[in-house]
Amino acid sequence: MQPLMYSVQEALNARPWWIRVGTDICYYKNHFSRSSVAAGGQKGKSYYTITFTVNFPHKDDVCYFAYHYPYTYSTLQMHLQKLESAHNPQQIYFRKDVLCETLSGNTCPLVTITAMPESNYYEHICQFRNRPYVFLSARVHPGETNASWVMKGTLEYLMSNNPTAQSLRESYIFKIVPMLNPDGVINGNHRCSLSGEDLNRQWQSPNPDLHPTIYHAKGLLQYLAAVKHLPLVYCDYHGHSRKKNVFMYGCSIKETVWHTSDNAASCDVVEDGGYRTLPKILSHIAPAFCMSSCSFVVEKSKESTARVVVWREIGVQRSYTMESTLCGCDQGKYKGLQIGTRELEEMGAKFCVGLLRLKRLTSPLEYNLPSSLLDFENDLIESNCKVTSPTTYVLDEDEPRFLEEVDYSAESNDDLDTELAENAGDYEPSAQEEVLSDSELSRTYLP
Repeated sequence: MQPLMYSVQEALNARPWWIRVGTDICYYKNHFSRSSVAAGGQKGKSYYTITFTVNFPHKDDVCYFAYHYPYTYSTLQMHLQKLESAHNPQQIYFRKDVLCETLSGNTCPLVTITAMPESNYYEHICQFRNRPYVFLSARVHPGETNASWVMKGTLEYLMSNNPTAQSLRESYIFKIVPMLNPDGVINGNHRCSLSGEDLNRQWQSPNPDLHPTIYHAKGLLQYLAAVKHLPLVYCDYHGHSRKKNVFMYGCSIKETVWHTSDNAASCDVVEDGGYRTLPKILSHIAPAFCMSSCSFVVEKSKESTARVVVWREIGVQRSYTMESTLCGCDQGKYKGLQIGTRELEEMGAKFCVGLLRLKRLTSPLEYNLPSSLLDFENDLIESNCKVTSPTTYVLDEDEPRFLEEVDYSAESNDDLDTELAENAGDYEPSAQEEVLSDSELSRTYLP
């Protein structure tokens, strides 16, 4: 996993992008011990050192280094503004609200996206109001910038003009909090908020003063449940620093009992297996997604995370954390390749296609979009992505892949528990998931 570098000289020569650089990369435990206070009460924890070698291409250059492709708070604001100004208000219902203010007084955006009602007739207004909800969030951990690139792909797909995006908007109302920790992003934190806490461990009892974004996001979910609009799906986008591919954590009583018990107690648990449907769909349509890396075990250390609280307290059966690699893939058509912003945006778009297929499976009678249209749309994303972004300049085909040209002139973890035990994905073993077999594109291989 290489760091990224941005060269001002290269930018002045019309190459303003971040590229992966470095050799002799090493990350190791050093001899400095962390205090029990800094380690959250744990003793014997060490600090770590990262070393790498870089050859600078120019003299008298200014170079910036990053852990992953940056995505700032200002970039998000600019992106949302462009999406809002470019959409057709006759067709798309788009609203940007302020969920709350953060500790530092920054606004936390809340986006609502759906289709406008067909007309003002009563039945059309009823259909508009009674669409099921999908609730999405991202960037609770500031260092996981890849989560914002996946969210960017989701937002742009939802706001696009193609027929399946319109069908998706007609099927659901999307409530999206694209950046749950603006203060952490702005101040350059890796995992914490300004209160020095991991916000994804505060969902059980969020403090309105210390954890306002979590308090109000949870309050909105509780409100939706109270007015009989319980979301069909909740998904929190994250990044994972130690695993490859994209995968999901979900919640299952049966699999948790099976995983933690020595006896056959799980056989007595009756549970709807619908929580596996969306990950299985994604494993068929998204080349970066890996079903065998998914886990549906609820560990005690994760009981205060968004995924588990939304499942257990709010009652959303399909409550997920979607983890995207910061490194690359070891399966599918991207096997052996580093991940780039284009592939992350593609994953965000594929997630939307997966939701449309989920709708078709869960509501077959009321939903009559021909499957051929879904397949066509999936192929379109495969060949394009690009995702015909209005806010990202897409590289010409003769340029090397994995270099995202983004205007960065606007100023501006991963969990260390072992949630994914080796056998956590072995429950209900199935045949190897199909992987799309598109021809390999010209890519930069992992060193």
